[in-house]
Amino acid sequence: MLITDSEEYTYTGLMSVYARENPTLFENALTSILNQTIRPDYFLLVKDGMLTDELENTIKMAKDKFEHCGIRFIQLQNKQNLGSGASLNRGLMACPTEFVARFDSDDVNIDLRMEKTMNAFRENPRLVIVGSQIFEFNTDESHPLDVKNVPTSNDDIKRCSVKRNPFNHMSVTFRKSVISKVGGYIDVPLFEDYFLWIRVIHSKYPVLNLDDILVKAHVDGCFTSKRGGFHYLLKEINFQNLLLKGHYIGIFQYVYNVVVRGSIRILPSKVLRLIYLHLRNTSK
Repeated sequence: MLITDSEEYTYTGLMSVYARENPTLFENALTSILNQTIRPDYFLLVKDGMLTDELENTIKMAKDKFEHCGIRFIQLQNKQNLGSGASLNRGLMACPTEFVARFDSDDVNIDLRMEKTMNAFRENPRLVIVGSQIFEFNTDESHPLDVKNVPTSNDDIKRCSVKRNPFNHMSVTFRKSVISKVGGYIDVPLFEDYFLWIRVIHSKYPVLNLDDILVKAHVDGCFTSKRGGFHYLLKEINFQNLLLKGHYIGIFQYVYNVVVRGSIRILPSKVLRLIYLHLRNTSK
């Protein structure tokens, strides 16, 4: 679908938030959306279960600011915590525009993120997903922990996708019609977004990552310990089983992924962090 002049920069911002979110980071994330040089026409927030009073107050103030800027602020309430994938899927179905930009509730978006992203769609109207590079920070966004590089060209993204996630989820903007067509976010614990990208790429839709760092992504100090351990190994194997059964990867790639990615999951957290740092800086 070609982008006409009237809809060229029309998009919906999509975010989910849950009770354990840091209110200050949440407020900063919302402010960074308002600071975009091309703002969304709609902003859809999925409240994943009951929130704290402080988070609700942040949402109330943000709603007033967004609507003062001409952005329609839409809220959906989950009766209980459903998790990120289910919440985003519900929000996606309610987005009123073809273009949907993912925003995380604890990240800071560079002011030019959406202008550069929508320019990419304008330059290549066939694109379905546009993402970017990010840097990760813990307590101070002006001091990044490391840059998380992802491949940029369609061919490199396709090659990377059978080994590791080729997109930074919090940086992507995509076409709702295509994402819905391939099934949207499916409940695959810890891998909902990766599984979605695999299905888009497997369907031969063109995708792109920009060279620019357009999101400052928050991670806490023990992020590597959360990405390792036996429980994560089991989820990794379950995901690889899905890829094999769906014919997204072959048996040799499956064995490689289970052995290499699986082994990494049970390494000590300090070693795991060094591996993550290496992968982030050599993945382009």
